[in-house]
Order: sequence, then structure tokens, then C-alpha cells
Amino acid sequence: MVLLGGDASSLLLILLLGTAAAAAAAGLPMELYFSPAELARVAGYGEELVSSVSVSGQVACELCLRPGSDLLTFELPGYKVVVTCVTEGPNTAANSAFATTDEYGNFTIELPSRLHATPSLENACSVKVLELPADSACRISGSRSYGLRLSSSEDGRRVYTTGVIRLQHADTRSDKCVQEDSRSDGR
Repeated sequence: MVLLGGDASSLLLILLLGTAAAAAAAGLPMELYFSPAELARVAGYGEELVSSVSVSGQVACELCLRPGSDLLTFELPGYKVVVTCVTEGPNTAANSAFATTDEYGNFTIELPSRLHATPSLENACSVKVLELPADSACRISGSRSYGLRLSSSEDGRRVYTTGVIRLQHADTRSDKCVQEDSRSDGR
């Protein structure tokens, strides 16, 4: 009998699931029988899209005109941001995803499927602002990273947020201004 395309992959998936069930019934760990890639496929994190994980946020710049004045905040378009996840293995580039902020300073990054099964994603991943446009008046202070919070989870789609990432204007000291209470959580 000759199987073509989808029939062959369906049969393979059925065989993998059957072997997994037999191993579980015998009390043997599935890791003994399957590679990490096969385990991810059985769990639904293979090439077929069965889940979606995205990270969104906004990058803004704070400006203090004079001591005691209100702290002004404006959106920053064109900034490059990265989500980096700490996972097993040495290849951190494979555990990253990039985006550029839109005209309102917002970004949304769809994480690659290989990161969907990362345990405690909100603890394993963080966001950093990497590059500023050449004409930017704001600055990045050090290599600060920003944590993730789960904002929604429904029908195989998880959405995390960083909230607003606030950068400082290069020529002002914002600590002398009246500050807003809502701050993004830094790590």
C-alpha cells in the first residue's frame, strides 16, 4: 500500500501517539523513546499551527521640562526590540524573536513554535530594547530587560505583555519631575 502526503504524516502521528501511550502505561518516561523534536510534535508544537504565543508592549520616552513639572511621555516609533527566552541548549539566537515599534511605539512579536512549550514562559523570557533610531533623543540605560505578564489565554492562543517600557530623554532628569505610578516591571 502506498501512502501519500497527509496520509503518511497522519499514520506517523498515530504510531507516535500509540507508542507514547504504551510507554506511559508501562511507566516508562517518554524521553527514553522520543527525541525532543518528536516530543514537541506529539505535544502539538510541530509544523502545524495548533498554538500561538505573542508578546506585545509599547516603548515610550519620558521628558521632564523642569524640576517639579509633570513628566511628559511620548511614543517612540522605529525602535528595535527583542524577546529572548532562556531554554536548554547553547543557541540563544534560536531562542529570540525581533520586532520594530510602529508609529505609536507599539510592538507585537509572534514567538516561534519551538518556544511555545517553554515552561513558565513569563519567567524564562524577557524583552529588551536593542536599537534606537539615529535621530532619537531618548537613551537606553544599561542592558535592562523587562518581564512578561500573561494578559490572555484562549483557544490555544496566549498573549503576554510588557506594558509600557519607559526610556529617559537624554537631556533631562526625570527623577525631579512628578512621576506616574504605573511603571513597567524591570528585571
